[in-house]
Formats: sequence, structure tokens, C-alpha cells
Amino acid sequence: MIIKLYASIKEKLGKDQIIIESDSLKNIEDIINYFNKNFDIDISNCMFASDLNYVKKDSKIKPNQEISVIPPVSGGSQNDLIEIKRDQIIPENYKMNKFKHNGAELTFLGISRETNEGKKVKKLFYECYEEMAVSEIEKLIFSTKKKYKIDYFVVVHRIEEVPPGEISLLITIASEHRNQSLNAMTEFIDIFKDKVPIWKKEIYEDSSKWL
Repeated sequence: MIIKLYASIKEKLGKDQIIIESDSLKNIEDIINYFNKNFDIDISNCMFASDLNYVKKDSKIKPNQEISVIPPVSGGSQNDLIEIKRDQIIPENYKMNKFKHNGAELTFLGISRETNEGKKVKKLFYECYEEMAVSEIEKLIFSTKKKYKIDYFVVVHRIEEVPPGEISLLITIASEHRNQSLNAMTEFIDIFKDKVPIWKKEIYEDSSKWL
């Protein structure tokens, strides 16, 4: 089994992956316990992925499976997530654990349109400076959570080609009251478009344009 490591977990172990030659690990909880026992590292607040999809902690795993350990973002809770990806965004894959004191959860989906300013759009193309984009999103999450008392953030952006009708951006937030989430979402998206280094190009049948 290959376990891919990122960010703080990678730094603590001094490597970007470990190989476990054992069939004793049956689910994600077993991996969490393995890290506690063998490395004295608590990864219970991380999320886990396999084959580009998030998996639950009780999900069964195979001996030859590749598992990614995804730490929470800076200053975040275990449900905070940032992801830049190149394949389809499926909202059902990003359902988060709810807090009992939350009275509102709000999800925004940015969808590729078929037409813009009277022209038919064949597809969108997003280019991204990934390292800086993640850093800027982390900063924006931190400041927005502090200002509006948001409990968790999920931000997923698809890059490269996005056909019409498919999702390019997913943002989910939760708070105690609905106005907190509504105001936070509007401000977050406005600043996101100004600050995060992701560029959009519309491709038409006969031409293209960066927006």
C-alpha cells in the first residue's frame, strides 16, 4: 500500500510517501491508528482520498491501494478543504461532517455557460499558478472565517478544459446563522476573483478570448 503525504504531514515524516507492506490495514481508521502507533503523528483531523475521490474513515481499503492523506488548511478545522483539480467536480463527493450548532450551510456552484455576450462558447480553459492560488485561498479562508464566524470552508476549482454545463468552482461554507454564510459567500467570491491567480479563457468556434 502506498500512502501519499502532503504539507505538514510530509514535513513531519521527511518524505512524500510511505509504503506499507501489510494486509492488516482494512480501513482508513486503521491507517490513522498506524500513524499514531508507528510515527506518533495524529492524522485523525485529515481527510483521505483514493483514485481522485474522497473516502470516509470507515471505507474499506485494499493492500495495493494508493491513499492520499490531506491535512486541513492553515488555521482550519478538519472540514476545511482546498483542491485544484483537472477532472469533473462532483458535489456529492464533498459532503462534509455537520456541526450541531450550524443553522446554515451554503454551497455555490460556478458553471460553465454555453453562451456569453451573444457568442456560443465551445469550452472554457482555466490556467492556474497552483502554489500561489492555494496560498491565497488559505489566506482568504482564514480572514473570512474570522470576520463572519464561518465554521468550515470547502473550495474546489477545476482547471484546464471545462465544457459548458459542467462545474468549474464549488464553495461550501457553514455558520450558526444564515446571514453569516450569505454575506461571507458574496465577499469571498468577489475577493477570490480579484486575488487568486486563476485565469479564464473562453474558446469559441472561430476565436478565443481571455477574460
